[in-house]
Amino acid sequence: MESGKRPYDPIFLGKLLLEMGILMIHAGAPTRRVSLILTRISQAYGFQVYSDLSTRHLSISMQDQHEEKVFSGGRSNHSLPGVNFWVVSDISNLSIELSEKQLPLEELKDAFKLIQYRPHYPRWLILLVVSFAGAAFCYTFGGDLVEMGITFLATFCGLFLKQELVKNNLNTYIVTYFSALLAAFVIALCWKLEITAQPDQAFATSVLFLVPGVPLVISLVDLLDGYITNGIDRGVNALIHAFGIASGLASVLYVFKIPF
Repeated sequence: MESGKRPYDPIFLGKLLLEMGILMIHAGAPTRRVSLILTRISQAYGFQVYSDLSTRHLSISMQDQHEEKVFSGGRSNHSLPGVNFWVVSDISNLSIELSEKQLPLEELKDAFKLIQYRPHYPRWLILLVVSFAGAAFCYTFGGDLVEMGITFLATFCGLFLKQELVKNNLNTYIVTYFSALLAAFVIALCWKLEITAQPDQAFATSVLFLVPGVPLVISLVDLLDGYITNGIDRGVNALIHAFGIASGLASVLYVFKIPF
């Protein structure tokens, strides 16, 4: 850093912007929003940033007030984007605060670390809430109490398997397939044991926790914002997940010869 010319270290800020950007991309933020937040933060410290974003890679170039390049770098995240809007919202709020009041870069980094390592909800709570949601959807679509109970159990088992497979870094599409397969298998087993005679609603709602609704919406947002490549990437990714869900259900229906 050149004393008196640049009050803030551009290399330090550039590396921090890369970390923020790649985290937002991985959290499922729309491309335009990531670009806007990075621009807002860099301008708060007197720099102009130019970014090139994909769904797995971020490259940025920073210039000072004299249009001299002061930083250039890139980061990649090879895992497919998930969804965590808490992260995106917190970083966005932080960028708004910075535009009103600058923080020393060390304090900015500390604030970002708090966002980055924010604790998640307990695993058991997620399992219970998502399973109750599946049972509620089953009731909404006309299921009785027995089908609701079966849906709760199937959703719980499918989500538990998904969490375990994700921890072992298995291919995300395979995770979706096997999670749908297990959820459907639980319902088919209950049907074979004659616990229920009409498992239609249970089959339809037990895999709703796997439906990539948010990625499809973000894909449309990117397309409307003009980020065609990223929109297509997210959309195709979501459609492959949908195919994995359908394949898991179809496999169980075929093996158990369930008539519908």
